[in-house]
Amino acid sequence: MNGAEVKEYLATHKTRQIRGGKSGAEVWEMEGGYVLKHVRRETLPQPEVFACYRNEAYFYRFFGQAAERRLPCLPEVLEVQVSRDEIVILMKKYGELSREGTDTELLRKIMRALAQIHSQEIPDFLRRERNRPGYLDRERTGDCLEGWRSVLSEHPGVFDERILLETAAKINDIIEWHHGEKQVLCHGDFHWDNLLAGEQGNIVVCDWQGVNAGGASGDISFFVSRLGADGISVEAEQAAELYSQERFLITGDRISREEMIRHMKAANVITTFQFWHEYLHGSSCERVRGIYEKMRLE
Repeated sequence: MNGAEVKEYLATHKTRQIRGGKSGAEVWEMEGGYVLKHVRRETLPQPEVFACYRNEAYFYRFFGQAAERRLPCLPEVLEVQVSRDEIVILMKKYGELSREGTDTELLRKIMRALAQIHSQEIPDFLRRERNRPGYLDRERTGDCLEGWRSVLSEHPGVFDERILLETAAKINDIIEWHHGEKQVLCHGDFHWDNLLAGEQGNIVVCDWQGVNAGGASGDISFFVSRLGADGISVEAEQAAELYSQERFLITGDRISREEMIRHMKAANVITTFQFWHEYLHGSSCERVRGIYEKMRLE
């Protein structure tokens, strides 16, 4: 199915556009319970984003279509077409996962899905020579400092800036230690909005543009952090414990809960210092505190 065939199909069948425009991808709900994602290079806000969608398409080909490698946490993929300037992915539609009633059993299912992902081989198209740690230079560190100061200044006299200064002083040491974590297949954008409800009560994970080879703690800590920003509290220790249990059941490997928590803390500090200040302007004091405190070094 190429671009012309997509247009013809949309014109002759009952469809409903789910989203489109902001990310550059057009997503349609199709009659019969299917979802079609259509990506055109020319409509993307940044041309380099096309490579991310291409990785998603290759990932679905590798794990979603081949029966011997199909993961239970992946949507059923019917067709994947990739050309130089266009991508078409047709998959089965699933229901949304409700945030209400978030309990230990649901969290266990989510961690089981994540453990399934991390237990798979890393496809060749994602393998890269291990780079040096992504140290922050003085200019980047200064930009992050000023970004956070601008957020904290919106709440005069509330926050202790020593947390920020201590993090800035040690950020490259944290990055260096965290870089030693074992590499696994990672989702790269693992949060609630990318989780769907499977027909058998399982979790289905979608939107794989960020798929990469990285540390398992990054997916877990990002999931916990995003939930916290949405006002849903999940203890990092509980998530790490459930993840470790599920990973052992799948692979037989015993993951050190303590080391996982340390890596989760490091991943949280690195992400929070570099990026979260960009999203907190105009936020309540409580919301800023919930994110800012994640940089506190213990």
